[in-house]
Amino acid sequence: HLQQQQHHQQLLDEFEDMHIEHGLSESSPPPMGVGGGYGNGTGLGAMKHSGSNGGPLHSPYGERSAGEAGVGRSGSGGGGGGGGMIVANHKNSTMSNGNGNYNDMHIVTHHQDDSSPTQTSLTKHSLLQFAMQHFRTDEEFKSNRADKRAMRNQHADLVKWQGYPLRAPLLRLPADLTPLALECFDCVLRYCGDLAVDPELSEVKCVYTVLMHCHKHLTLRDEVYCQLMKQTTANRSACPDSAQRAWRLLSILAAYFGCSDALRPYLIEHLTSAASDRRRPCHGTAAVCLTNLRKTARCGGRKNVPSVEEVTAVSAGRSARRQIYRLPGGAERIVNTRCSTVVGDVIAELCSLLGIESPAEQQEFSLYCIVQGDAFTMPLAADEYILDVTTELLKSGQPFYLIFCRSVWHFALKRDPAPTPLYIEVLFNQVAPDYLEGLLLELPNGGAPSPDYVRDMARIAAILHRAADLNHLPAMKEIKFLLPKPALSLRELRPAQWVALVQSAWPSVAGLSPIQVKAQFLNVLSSWPLFGSSFFAVKRVWADENPMEEPSPMWRELILALNRRGVLFLDPNTHETMQHWPFNEVISTRKVRSEDGALFLDMKVGNLLQQR
Repeated sequence: HLQQQQHHQQLLDEFEDMHIEHGLSESSPPPMGVGGGYGNGTGLGAMKHSGSNGGPLHSPYGERSAGEAGVGRSGSGGGGGGGGMIVANHKNSTMSNGNGNYNDMHIVTHHQDDSSPTQTSLTKHSLLQFAMQHFRTDEEFKSNRADKRAMRNQHADLVKWQGYPLRAPLLRLPADLTPLALECFDCVLRYCGDLAVDPELSEVKCVYTVLMHCHKHLTLRDEVYCQLMKQTTANRSACPDSAQRAWRLLSILAAYFGCSDALRPYLIEHLTSAASDRRRPCHGTAAVCLTNLRKTARCGGRKNVPSVEEVTAVSAGRSARRQIYRLPGGAERIVNTRCSTVVGDVIAELCSLLGIESPAEQQEFSLYCIVQGDAFTMPLAADEYILDVTTELLKSGQPFYLIFCRSVWHFALKRDPAPTPLYIEVLFNQVAPDYLEGLLLELPNGGAPSPDYVRDMARIAAILHRAADLNHLPAMKEIKFLLPKPALSLRELRPAQWVALVQSAWPSVAGLSPIQVKAQFLNVLSSWPLFGSSFFAVKRVWADENPMEEPSPMWRELILALNRRGVLFLDPNTHETMQHWPFNEVISTRKVRSEDGALFLDMKVGNLLQQR
C-alpha cells in the first residue's frame, strides 16, 4: 500500500511539473482527475496503482475523497460523472506507468457536451522554458548536460514558489548586482508574509527598495519579474495572503517598469493564463498586471521614483488617488489617477465628459501643468505619467495645477447631435477671454470694422450680459466690459451708439437660458477668420540679419496665430494678416536656444524648389 501511495505521489509530482511547464499558476485546476469539483468530471484513465475503492487521495493539491475525484479505468469518468480526461502517448494507448517521459505525449479531453476529444495545444512560452534557457545552473549539472530530466527537475523547482531566501540570483547577473537581487527577493518574501517582519523593514520599505533598485539598475528588472512569476506559481505558503500579495507586487512593478524583449512573451503568457481563468482568485489582479505591462510597453514606464506616500497607498491596495483637473473658467473635475495613468488617459476621460468620443478629435485637447511663478508652460506629452509630474512638484513644494483645454481647432463645432452643456461651457470659457482681449477682431488699415463685425459685436455683448444670468437691459457702464478692447477706442463709433446697438439686440436673447446664449456666442464667432486660433506674442527677425542686435530695425513684434488655415503673422494692433503659410508649405520647424537662454523658432517654408 505504501508503494502504491509513493507511486501515485510520483505521478502527481510529475504532472505538477508538466503543469508548470505549460505555464499554469498555482490556482489552476490540476491537469488530471484530482478534484472533480471543477465541473467537468475529469479522471485519469488506466492507472493501475490507484486507490479507486474509496480511499483518500493524497496530492499536492489537497486531500480529497474518492467520491470527489475517483480514478477509474481508461475511458471512465473516474467518479467525475459524464466524462473524463485520458492521458495517452503518441500511439493513443493509455499511459500506465510513471516514467515521466512526456516528449511525445498528448492530452485529450472529453467534455460533457462533446464526445469528440480535443487536443490541448501546449504553450510555447512557459516560465520553465525561459528558465532552461536563461536561469543559472548549479555546478553539479553543468558537467552532466546529458541528464536532461535532472536539469528539467532542477529548473522546475526554480520556477515554483519558495518560502526561504535565494542563495543566488535566478538569472545570470553581474557579480555587483547579486547582493541587490538577493535583497529584492528578501523584500518580496517579507512583503508577502513568507518571512518574519523586520522592524526596520516595513512593507512600504520593502516595495520602495525593490522599485529603487529596479529604477537604478535596468538589468535587475527581469530578475525581479522572474522572482515574482516564481512566487505566483504553485504558491503553497502557510500565509493565506502570500499569493495575492505577490500578484499585487507584480502589478505594482508592471506599472513602473517594462521587461526585456526576451522575457516579454513568457511574462505575457504567465499573466494571460491567470487573467483569463475566472476560477482563480488572482485573475482580477493578473488582468491589472497585464494592463499595466501593456501601458508600460507603450509609454515607456515611469521616469521618476514614486513618493513614499504613493507606495504606501498602492501597497495597501488603494491603487487610485483623486486628482483635481481644472477646466477653462475655473470649474474642476476629479479623475481617479492611478500609478500607470498617463496624460492621454486623462484627456480621453475628460473628453468623454464633453461628449467627444472620436480619438482624432480628442487629440485637439491638451493638458497643461501651470506652476506658480513660471512665465511659460508647455502641454504635457500624451505618454507622460501624471504622477511623475505631480510627485516632483510636491517634493519641491511648488504650487501647481493641471488645466485641460483645447489647443487645436481643426474639427468644427459640434452641432449634431447637440453638444453637451459641459462642452459648451468649456469652449465658451476658453474663447471669451481672447474675444474680449480683441485677438479675434481684425481692423483693416486701423479703421472701423465692417458693418457685419459691428452687428456681431453688439449681439455678442447682449449674449455675454445674458450669459452672466442677468435679466435687465444692459446699461452703458456694463456695456464697456462686454465689447472687445479695440472697439472701445474706435473713433467711428461713440459710446452712445454702442449702447443703442447692444440694447436693440437684447430682446432676441433675453428669453434664452445662459447655456443657450453661450452656444450662440460660439456659433456667431465661428464665422470669424481668426476663430479657433492659438495666439503667441513673438519677435521676428530674418535670417540675413544679426538676431543679437537688440535694437535692430529688423526686429518686429508680431502675433503668431495657428489655426485651420495654417501659420499666420498678425499685426499686433490691427490683427491684419502680414504673412500666411498653409501647413503644406511649412517644410520644417525647430527650436533653437541662444547662449543667453533666448528661445527661437526656426521655420523653413516654401516648396522643394524655393525655400526660405
